[in-house]
Amino acid sequence: MLYPIILAGGSGQRLWPLSTINNPKQVNALLGEESLLQATYQRLLSGFKVEDIFVVTTGDLVSMLQKQVDFDEVHMIAEPARRDTAMAIGLAAVHLFHHDTEAIMVTVNSDAFIKETEEYLKILKSAGQIVQNNPDKFLLVGIKPEYPETGYGYIEMFKDKIDTIDGRDVYQVKTFKEKPDLATAEKYVAQPNFLWNPAMFVFKVSSLFEWYKKFLPDIYQGLMEIKLALESGDNKQYQDVLADVYDKVEPVSIDYGLLEKMTDMLVMPVNLTWADIGHWRALRDVQLSATDLANVSNSQHIDLDSKDNLLYSSSGKLIATLGVKDMVLVETKDVIFLCSAKRAQDIKHLLKKFSDKDLKKYL
Repeated sequence: MLYPIILAGGSGQRLWPLSTINNPKQVNALLGEESLLQATYQRLLSGFKVEDIFVVTTGDLVSMLQKQVDFDEVHMIAEPARRDTAMAIGLAAVHLFHHDTEAIMVTVNSDAFIKETEEYLKILKSAGQIVQNNPDKFLLVGIKPEYPETGYGYIEMFKDKIDTIDGRDVYQVKTFKEKPDLATAEKYVAQPNFLWNPAMFVFKVSSLFEWYKKFLPDIYQGLMEIKLALESGDNKQYQDVLADVYDKVEPVSIDYGLLEKMTDMLVMPVNLTWADIGHWRALRDVQLSATDLANVSNSQHIDLDSKDNLLYSSSGKLIATLGVKDMVLVETKDVIFLCSAKRAQDIKHLLKKFSDKDLKKYL
């Protein structure tokens, strides 16, 4: 059985100042009337049963997420703290294995834009079938790069396909490279056998434990302690063990901790209009692609000779631009933020300057 796991625990720093610790991006309506989380959930409901969809997030966000999507306690998996994606996916795997020892998991980011819902669901089902046929393989879904993005991972595949499922070719992965610098990304985009990694990972849960045991032994040990506590049926024991493990484990992404170390992965290239709404440039690009306007604005906008700008005002103020291009302007109640769209990925470096206690309130 294939189960989608929605990853919804991030704080969305790269969409600051709209996305903050107390108002993360996944609960914001950035691409319509629904929040990113609600849109993701509704998309999955078109192809999966309610009882087969799970979400993993941090405990401080549980009540916020439940106000938007009606997840019960079994399907809402709460981490006591943020420890990056290797731990989040591992904890989800523990719960899913407790639910179904033969489970196949597909990871779904709560902040992704996907245009073709029907095709997307077919892709997930095909991916699940590939893993069903190859239970000892970790499957990646790959998307043809549109530009040299430095915030994504890249999948290099061998040129000869090894299988075809539902009309979709499957290849062996040659290398996996996480977040290259610009010069490297430009080289990747110029080659036909490099794909973006949209973080759609598909695998049998029992196999994931074996890979963690080999490549992430400390996390594996912690997950096995959590697994035993969960199987005891004693919720207090489970919560105590969970907190203890999370207190000790070092944060690492699954990309760096596992994927860059594995040598026997599969990839299925797909044609899909996809974007990670992880920073302002990505949001701008998605919105510009859906309109014939020169700029994107959520407020009244007067313009002269301006192009390719994203302009956001939480107060609905009139925005006037003159001769500016490729910029991001965001105004919230407390902050005015301006940057070049090309530097949108660097916002985390800017936020490191907010170490002074008087500035932390803006995060």
